[in-house]
Amino acid sequence: MTSAGARSLARWVWFDIPVGTVLPEEFLFRGIVDEVATAVVGPNAALVAGSVAFGVWHWPGSNRSVPVVVVTTAAGALFVLARRRTGTLLAPMALHWATNAAGAVAATWWQRRVTD
Repeated sequence: MTSAGARSLARWVWFDIPVGTVLPEEFLFRGIVDEVATAVVGPNAALVAGSVAFGVWHWPGSNRSVPVVVVTTAAGALFVLARRRTGTLLAPMALHWATNAAGAVAATWWQRRVTD
């Protein structure tokens, strides 16, 4: 990997993912949607509805991939449970960042492997 490629990956992992993805999505889905839905329909239905909403949110960016939506729906459920268990958004933020960062590193590695 070139130094420019390493800088690009570092920016993606340490800036773009946390600031552009994790913070807004966690505040929206775990901070607002889950709280409001829980108050309206109860915790179990809110868990399902919020997780499905999170999965569907990723539909356009996934090239309309059903497996990606299924995986992000499951991740959304895990993030909700982490927030409920800890009472803070920090736990789902950390899980979300770790998942996306691992994906970024893996995608970069795979791309480099395929093009080299």
